[in-house]
Amino acid sequence: MEQMISAAEWQVMRVIWAHPGYTSSQILSALQEGFDWQVSTVKTLLGRLRKKSYLEMKKVGGQYYYYPLVEERGHVQRQLQVLLDTMCSTRHGELVSQLLEMGQFSRSDLQSLGERIAQQESSAPEQIACHCLAGQCTCHHHKENTHAKN
Repeated sequence: MEQMISAAEWQVMRVIWAHPGYTSSQILSALQEGFDWQVSTVKTLLGRLRKKSYLEMKKVGGQYYYYPLVEERGHVQRQLQVLLDTMCSTRHGELVSQLLEMGQFSRSDLQSLGERIAQQESSAPEQIACHCLAGQCTCHHHKENTHAKN
């Protein structure tokens, strides 16, 4: 299983996903507009990402080049699955709603989302069952069962 990465490590990985084979100085240049990081900061982040097996470093001549070992799309999907697995299944719809509120979407994106929702709507259950442990959830499903046992 992939280890979690920090927000700063995400920023470095975004550059490497966009530009596999960049050197640390090229990565620093790409991040200069948004961050006031020093070369040592970027090198520290690159070292952490190597230890976490997110990227590899290849030396050619006197230069080090960085390549992703983890695909961006797959990584994002796994992180989303972790999020879904750690929250009550009855709250997944709220999460999608929050993403719609917080994100920026083109008309094309929204049309695709609408089509995806329409496809799933016909086979969707009336209610989603909670699979949380009794002490973990706020959906009140377990509260009703606790009273029934007393």
